[in-house]
Amino acid sequence: MSLDLLSTVTAAGAVISISASILTQHLERKHRGKETLEERINKLTSALSDSSRLVAEVEREIQSRQNLVVELKNDAEKYQKLVSINQEQVNAVAQLLQGELRKEGTKSFWMGVAVNFIFFVLGALVSWFMSPGL
Repeated sequence: MSLDLLSTVTAAGAVISISASILTQHLERKHRGKETLEERINKLTSALSDSSRLVAEVEREIQSRQNLVVELKNDAEKYQKLVSINQEQVNAVAQLLQGELRKEGTKSFWMGVAVNFIFFVLGALVSWFMSPGL
């Protein structure tokens, strides 16, 4: 709900409250007898002050809720930025690891070729020395 709509509803409630108070006082006066003008003015003043107090309370509550909404929106924006930053960092680390894995893969390939060559040469030498023709 917007602030204007809530203010309108609050003002309408205040007017209805005042009208109901006046109507109630009018009916009570008919049943009890004549009230003096001063008594009616005092009652009306009391009803108006109660209504204005209630309107002020409602407006404070609306304002506090609007402040809370603003805070929640700011928090949501911060968390969204944090998520996007973290995603960028994850992508950067993944690229770095892929590069390292490629280097290690190439290095281990050539290391394996060298070890296999050494064992091939040793096997050939052992076969040559063990052959009966020497």
